[in-house]
Amino acid sequence: MNKQKPPKGIEWTRIKKSVDGQFVELPGYTWNPVGGCLHGCTWKMPDGSVTECYAKTIAERLASGGYKQGFAHHYWRPQALKEPLRLKTPAGIFVGSMSDLFGHWVSEDQIRQVMNVMRQADWHTFQTLSKYPVRLPDFNPFPSNVWVGVSLPAGHLMKPEGGARALMAYLRHMMLIQADIRFMSIEPLWFDVAPVFDAWLKTHDRLPFEWAIIGAASNGRKIFQPKPEWVSSLLDILDELHIPVFFKGNLKWQPRRELFPQPGVERVHELPAAERFVFTAALAG
Repeated sequence: MNKQKPPKGIEWTRIKKSVDGQFVELPGYTWNPVGGCLHGCTWKMPDGSVTECYAKTIAERLASGGYKQGFAHHYWRPQALKEPLRLKTPAGIFVGSMSDLFGHWVSEDQIRQVMNVMRQADWHTFQTLSKYPVRLPDFNPFPSNVWVGVSLPAGHLMKPEGGARALMAYLRHMMLIQADIRFMSIEPLWFDVAPVFDAWLKTHDRLPFEWAIIGAASNGRKIFQPKPEWVSSLLDILDELHIPVFFKGNLKWQPRRELFPQPGVERVHELPAAERFVFTAALAG
């Protein structure tokens, strides 16, 4: 496992949670018992350039020794399965930072072996993230210490209207997931997602997730910020539902937000107004 040392690394692995009435920050790690990805995600930047998944760049430029057949290949690493069990201090662990654990190419047996370790290591909080949400309900119910995430649809050949249709389908799949905390990674925010959420809320009383991560688009070191009105309208919806929001470090927006959901009270928009205020204020502090 790789420790995500502040202030860099994957920030949202360093979870802030309530322990004995006080909020503490857990150390963050990434864990990759599977590696490689066949999604082939790319994004078209505002300047016309096309960027690829950060994990592909890392695998083929900085960690090629571990990806000898390239990133678009499935690597199974059973020798890494016990790593979380050897870490006795509670931590936030992102499972599959260099893969998609629930990708269609990963066998059910391998996924269940990983799930069994997450279930055994119940003192940790595991975070999974997938671009293949159709498969996630097959593994219901998820252990209470596993946060189940879905990434915003991607593809540089896809127009915003195509992204919107795909996102609506993603929401339908997320509604079927049985997990204490589901989350959506809206990174990069490459089109206006607020109208999709508005359309969903016309027939549902809530969005099918309890946490949101928002980030900008990047091509190497060059960052492309989303349109301010996209961020503003998205935050209006999430705030109305009292869904905690975490800003990636590449998103330029003030004031900053680095909020986390809390097991047991994650559906904060269902709490009485007074309790919502206390909960949100405690996270902000």
